[in-house]
Amino acid sequence: MTGSPLSTISIAMAIGMAIPAQADEGMWTFDHPPLQRIEQQYGIKLTPDWLNKLQGAAVKFGASGSFVSADGLMLTNHHVALDCIAQLSSPGHDLQQHGFVAATQTEELRCPGATARVLESTEDVTDTILHVAPANADADTVTRARKAAIAKVEDDCASKTGMRCQVVPLYSGSIFHLYRYRQWDDVRLAFAPEFQAAFFGGDADNFVYPRFALDFALLRIYDHGQPVHPAHYLKLATAPVAEGDAIFVVGNPGRTSRLFTIAELEQLRDVRMPLMLAGARAQQAALHAYAARSPEAARQAVQPLFDVENWLKSMNGEMAALNDPSLMARKASEEAAFRQAYAAHGLKGDPWRDVEHIVQRKSAKEKELWTVWYGHRTLFDTAGHIVEMAYERALPESERMGEYRDLSLRDTDRRLRADQPVYKDMDIVLQTHFFTEARSLLGDAHPFVKAVLHGETPAQSAERLIRATHVDDVNERRRLLDGGIAAVEASTDPLIQLARTVYPMRRALVRFSETEIDTPIIEAASKLGQARFTLYGTAVPPDATGTLRLSYGKVAGYDAAGIATPWKSTFGGLNARSDAFDHKAPFDLPAQLDAARSKIDPRTPLDFVTTADIIGGNSGSPVVNVQGDWVGLIFDGNLEGLGGRFIYTDERARSLAVSAEAILTALDKVYGASTLARELRGQPSSAAASTGGTHGG
Repeated sequence: MTGSPLSTISIAMAIGMAIPAQADEGMWTFDHPPLQRIEQQYGIKLTPDWLNKLQGAAVKFGASGSFVSADGLMLTNHHVALDCIAQLSSPGHDLQQHGFVAATQTEELRCPGATARVLESTEDVTDTILHVAPANADADTVTRARKAAIAKVEDDCASKTGMRCQVVPLYSGSIFHLYRYRQWDDVRLAFAPEFQAAFFGGDADNFVYPRFALDFALLRIYDHGQPVHPAHYLKLATAPVAEGDAIFVVGNPGRTSRLFTIAELEQLRDVRMPLMLAGARAQQAALHAYAARSPEAARQAVQPLFDVENWLKSMNGEMAALNDPSLMARKASEEAAFRQAYAAHGLKGDPWRDVEHIVQRKSAKEKELWTVWYGHRTLFDTAGHIVEMAYERALPESERMGEYRDLSLRDTDRRLRADQPVYKDMDIVLQTHFFTEARSLLGDAHPFVKAVLHGETPAQSAERLIRATHVDDVNERRRLLDGGIAAVEASTDPLIQLARTVYPMRRALVRFSETEIDTPIIEAASKLGQARFTLYGTAVPPDATGTLRLSYGKVAGYDAAGIATPWKSTFGGLNARSDAFDHKAPFDLPAQLDAARSKIDPRTPLDFVTTADIIGGNSGSPVVNVQGDWVGLIFDGNLEGLGGRFIYTDERARSLAVSAEAILTALDKVYGASTLARELRGQPSSAAASTGGTHGG
């Protein structure tokens, strides 16, 4: 680290980051877990073997998951597996509505294009990445040099180990770690309840507690056609979770912004998030209108509606936090004191002023950065990726857009080659929304708007393009991917042609973002990070980065605006909530769950809450006890915790989990999945035990 050392006492006062003795804040990397804090707060001494088991059992599958049997069975959320469930559904075989149970392993269904991976090891590669360009180099030179260095580290690692290797920036780019993963591309669905059971209460209950959701699914990971035998897996706890128990959560939290400056938070609040919120609301309305067309349209819209409504509610909570005067006042006070200490110690430069200038440049381009693209998960998005992959692959890694490093190319290629259902009518609705948003924000004279509309209305353009395209045909996608630039340039497909026109515009914006925003932000934030790092080192966790982290806390209810909220909900509470709403959607019970009322003790715990610090991406994370055995499954946070992206308090913020008791009860008494229940208990059936397998790890 560079820069003058800072006084521990003055910086502790200045930054305002002294950690309360009992706060359960932190999403910690496994190479620097908060062992002393955990021992002080809970009297628990974690051992290396305990940590190794959790790391080895944790699976990254879109969000999070974990191995829970010796035969590669993985536990995650229904909503994490929803992409797979939706792709495997059809009008006559709707797994979203009716759920799915594989009676044997041979009946398990492969998820198209899915991958799962486990973190094997990490290594500090800061010196290799951070100092690759001269100190006085311009941002473009630094960007190219750093991208080339990251690509070389990842490629060398992959060549030597055969693993998936990823360079991860931590502490605002103050340090860089190399993460090595073992990855599998054969993931199969073994069990899923009905969507209505997993998401009981719908958007009305989302992020609300008490909650009554059976949000879990079971999948199995295979290698060369046989179930993986993981080196580590979690065992079911012998005793149920109880109020006051110390617990741990291991998963892949998405991204936090707790180290952002005031300038960055204000830009997010005043410029970026209003665009995001308006776009999400319009997309939500478009999807609801489409779903109302017919039962089949409603089936097709289940997953995209869930995604956008979940995203929208989360953003509303984050925006409310940024508009909270007390949160911003606390952030401003910390920053002012930090500035004073920074100057008092003679540190060079003014990184806060640098960040202010950078976010001003970003704000000026924000509308273009938000709208000049292909739309989220549309056929135009598919065409755009095909075109970009062809051209970006031909460039050296230092010249490519960041998302097309060799590390990411393989995953994108696999996804595009997967045979997945496409619904052109819904695609037209989504593409119309994206084109309408672009015209509204950029105006008819903008080159992007001219290119995508071609003198038509957004609806007319979307209809013409989507009806005529063939990129919905998996064989056509594979042909274009195999043919590279020659095939892309020879294509007469209207979406491919349009993507060829848009690609240079998008590339110019990405390059602007990388050189004028991302690299300078990293440089400025690194100076601030160095000051924090000088004081605390790894005693303070870095912001979440979508990579493996450990959180801890206890099972505890809370006071919600004067209302005592219990630590758990029950099956009896589920039934009562449905009864109170006269079984009307979204509070209706699926038939199997309703029919099983008499079989289930109404006092059986369903969901529970903990003080463990989580954020989006932790969905599917196992909750484990002191022994490292699983007692529950994270699936959500509460409304009071939605400001956790920026600041954490364990007074009312809670993580929500499905209890292990609820999962086993559902398998045994509702869905007739006793074979899977026995496997979770460590008693696999003879059929499963006789199946061969391969060792992972």
